[in-house]
Amino acid sequence: MSAPIHICHVQTTMNSGGLENGVVNVVNGLDSDHFRSTIVCLHKRGPLADRIVNPSADVICLDHPDRLAPELPYRLAKLFKKLAPDVVHTRNYTPNLYGTIGARLARVPAVVNSEHGMIQLVGWRKKLVSRALAPFADRILCVSPGLRQYLYSKLFYPRDSVHVIINGVNLDRFDNIEVDVAAKRRELGIPENAWLLGIVSRFYPFKDHPAMLDLLERLPEVDGRPVHAIIVGDGDEEVEFRAETKARGLEDRMHLPGFRQDVHELYSMFDIFCLLSRGNEGTSNAILESMAAGVVVLSTEIEGNRHLIKNGWNGVLVPPVGEEKLAALETVVPKLLLDREYKEAIIKRAGENVRSRFRLQGMIDGYASFYRSLAS
Repeated sequence: MSAPIHICHVQTTMNSGGLENGVVNVVNGLDSDHFRSTIVCLHKRGPLADRIVNPSADVICLDHPDRLAPELPYRLAKLFKKLAPDVVHTRNYTPNLYGTIGARLARVPAVVNSEHGMIQLVGWRKKLVSRALAPFADRILCVSPGLRQYLYSKLFYPRDSVHVIINGVNLDRFDNIEVDVAAKRRELGIPENAWLLGIVSRFYPFKDHPAMLDLLERLPEVDGRPVHAIIVGDGDEEVEFRAETKARGLEDRMHLPGFRQDVHELYSMFDIFCLLSRGNEGTSNAILESMAAGVVVLSTEIEGNRHLIKNGWNGVLVPPVGEEKLAALETVVPKLLLDREYKEAIIKRAGENVRSRFRLQGMIDGYASFYRSLAS
């Protein structure tokens, strides 16, 4: 039997997040008889590294400072020469920059640049750098048709140069799951009679978590029951958000448990899952997981979400910014909470759709085929 294909994944950290969770799923899912994986974290290791269970996988943390680092490509080149990967797969701007240069210096046979949505947030200098790097990669990969179109129309990537592998989720975790919802609510301090709007996300500015505070102010109750919200996740903006929550007097109705290992169980508590991003989504794992968990999805109508949600059919879309967004939320949330027949029809179609199109094994098979084509 031929030697396993060695994939070296380069990213900033293994902190909690959709990108990192996707890497965990791919690395754990690849057949260890045919693939070997090494994850290189440029900065910090992060908690999701502990979820890597594939016996053929390793995690290396460089602990490099998060700053402009002209020396980092040379450090990576030295590491790549030692590891001798068949493929270096970098993800988002910083890994794409340093990892691509390092891989080319080390003469790695194949290099992949991935975009997961963050390119939409960086300034034009970094966008130009990303576009300039593209010819030095053997393949460009992204996670949604909308993101591919962005790379074509806004950054002028050559047509047909960008490949798409859409995220998949582990649906087995949601099949026949039994959760004591009342106990979970008590644990997190959520009143039994409260409506609960749930968000699963790291704290990034583009996620627009303050919009949930605006909604709580506008919608203190629905049909005599208080409206609460929960954001499951952590991040650099969390401290500032907690301060704003307290300043608005909403700390009793906004619950912030931080990073949790039992996220798949927490979905059962939500009356509505909300994704309020102003932009920059690729393919949201949290949307797919919510659909699998039987929770109705309310999301902003941005490019990364349109290919997942048909408004009113398997979820509900609202404008991404401004007063239009808040007015729509103020109208849609009570309808979803109170119109049970409408909500249940959406949940049923969403569950069927996610199970037919977004299974984790389908994504893993896609990456396996992709890597084989690079290594052949």
